[in-house]
Amino acid sequence: MNISNETLPLDEELLYDVPVSLIVFLSFCYGSISVAAVVGNGLVIWVIVTSRRMRNVTNYYIANLALADIAIGLFAIPFEFQAALLQKWLLPAFMCAFCPFVKSLSISVSVLTLSAIALDRYKAILHPLKCRARVSRLQFKMVITFIWIIGGIMGAPFMYALRVVDKDGQPFCDNVNISEEVWFWYHVALFLLQYLIPLIVISFAYTRMSLSLWGATAPGNAQSERDANIMRNKKKVIKMLVIVVVLFGLCWLPLQTYKVLQGITDINDYRFINIFFFGFDWLAMSNSCCNPFIYAIYNEKFKREFQVRLRAPCIKKQSSQHTDPLTRELSGFESTRFDWKRTSTMKNGLKPCTISLN
Repeated sequence: MNISNETLPLDEELLYDVPVSLIVFLSFCYGSISVAAVVGNGLVIWVIVTSRRMRNVTNYYIANLALADIAIGLFAIPFEFQAALLQKWLLPAFMCAFCPFVKSLSISVSVLTLSAIALDRYKAILHPLKCRARVSRLQFKMVITFIWIIGGIMGAPFMYALRVVDKDGQPFCDNVNISEEVWFWYHVALFLLQYLIPLIVISFAYTRMSLSLWGATAPGNAQSERDANIMRNKKKVIKMLVIVVVLFGLCWLPLQTYKVLQGITDINDYRFINIFFFGFDWLAMSNSCCNPFIYAIYNEKFKREFQVRLRAPCIKKQSSQHTDPLTRELSGFESTRFDWKRTSTMKNGLKPCTISLN
């Protein structure tokens, strides 16, 4: 919601009046997802950094996604919520531009990371014979750095445009350096680059992967059972990643639509529109705390690692005594959930396709 003080056809006190009970409820809701985003995604990063068997390309992308969600939990959720609720800016002046910038940066990093994961899986599943080159740490760091730089460039106009201004004796965080027309088209560009286009690309990639996996049949030889297990493991990983992407798209759709309509219609003139805004905004922000729960439900490795760190020391001992032998070597399908030995491809006379970090 634009937190500037514009001339409205209805009395402002009635237009943006929020009952105390709703303020308490919204504060609890926003506070809960903020804490959950920071704690949950912090746990994801902790697991990936401290567990050797969790260190693979896809999981490093997941850690980058978790870092972006932590930034939203720390800077976007609590501060922009209070500004929209109070309809004035009471925080330090530099945060007027900084918080929206971090929010835009984090959204860009999230969707670009999801795109990178989809393209990585697409290459490994549909073109396994081409993915023979090892990915060095330097190459991976360059990809991650590129994602954050692009995200920073896309969010930079917020740093330039937004300033704290005085209107009718109240401080507001408002656009003062960019024309309204340019500002509108900038938000349209963000909608396309941060939401619509990436989701189209990701949807295409996962559709192709799904058709390939679900249409494949295991060969009728001695290795058929092993190959069938590998195929099932691939499908489970793709299901988990698809759920992550679908939740991202559904959570952000109402708020992204609202932002586009802001520049086309007088949507902010409707009474109680602020309540709709808070609902849309909360849904979008809640996406930042969803992924850790998805990993815990659909990924046995993450679930086991979470148990080791959160429940009891005895679980860690049991986990180390029952290490799955299929996790000892990485092969062509390096996923967030299952790794398998090279023996399957070796016995079939195929050169294994390995994507790993040096």
